[in-house]
Amino acid sequence: MTDDKKDNKADLKKVEEIHKLFIGLEQESKDGEFDHMFLGELIQAISELEKSDDPILQKLAKYKDSLNSKMTVRHLATIAVPFERYLKKNITDSDFMISSFDRDHLVTARVPLHFIIDNMRSAFNVGSIFRTADTLGAQKIWLTGYTPTPHQIQVERAALGAAFILEWEQKNFKECVQDLMRQGFYIVALETSPQALDISVDFNFDKPTAFVIGNERFGLDKDQIEMAHEVRKIPTYGIKNSLNAAVAAAIAGYEWRKQYNEQKIKV
Repeated sequence: MTDDKKDNKADLKKVEEIHKLFIGLEQESKDGEFDHMFLGELIQAISELEKSDDPILQKLAKYKDSLNSKMTVRHLATIAVPFERYLKKNITDSDFMISSFDRDHLVTARVPLHFIIDNMRSAFNVGSIFRTADTLGAQKIWLTGYTPTPHQIQVERAALGAAFILEWEQKNFKECVQDLMRQGFYIVALETSPQALDISVDFNFDKPTAFVIGNERFGLDKDQIEMAHEVRKIPTYGIKNSLNAAVAAAIAGYEWRKQYNEQKIKV
C-alpha cells in the first residue's frame, strides 16, 4: 500500500470517528444540554484534521470553532452535514435519536386498528409500518409469510423504538384473518386490483379494522384478496400505478383514524 493510500485510509477513519461522536453527542443531549466530555472529544477530533494533507479536511477542521455548549441540537446537526457528505453517507431516520418529545405518556388506550403484513421483503418497510401504526395508536401488527420480524436489526432501526411498544405476532395468514373476523374485525385489503375501490370514495370504517398489505412487487394473492371484506386502492396520477407499501399503509391508516375520531366526537 502506498503512503497516499495509507493517509487516505487514516483520514477516512478519523472522519468516521468524528461522525460517531456527532451521533453520540446528539443522542446523549438532554433538554438542549450537551455532555461536556463528548463535546470536548468532538472538538479535539475535528481539530486534528488540520494536520491532514487533504485540503477538504483542512476546511472541515474550521468547524471546531462553531461547536459550543450553548448551541442547539439543530445547529449541531447542521455542522454534521459536511462530514456526512465527505463520507458519502446515506442518512436515514435510524441514524438520529428517538426524540425526547416522544409522547409515551399520552398513549392511554389504543384503537381497534390492526395491520397484517404478508410476504413483505423490505425490513425497512416493515419497520416503517410499525412506526406509523404506533403514531396512529393502533393495537397490533400481524406478520405473515416470510415478512421480517423486529428481531431483525433493520426492522428495529426503521421502527425507531415502536417495535418495543406495539404488540405484534407471527402467524399463518389464513388463521390470522379468520381469528380477526371472529373478533369482529373488518378486513380491508390494500391492492391495485381492478375490483378495488378508491379509498376516498365512501370510506366508512366505523368498526374494528385490519388493513392487509402484501409483497412490494407482487401484492396479495387472489385467494387472499377474496378473504377480505373489501379491497381498497389509493389513486395515483403519475407513471407509477402504486405507492410504496409503507406509504400506502400510512395513508389508509390515517384516513381510518380520522373517521374514528369523528365518530367519537359525534357520540
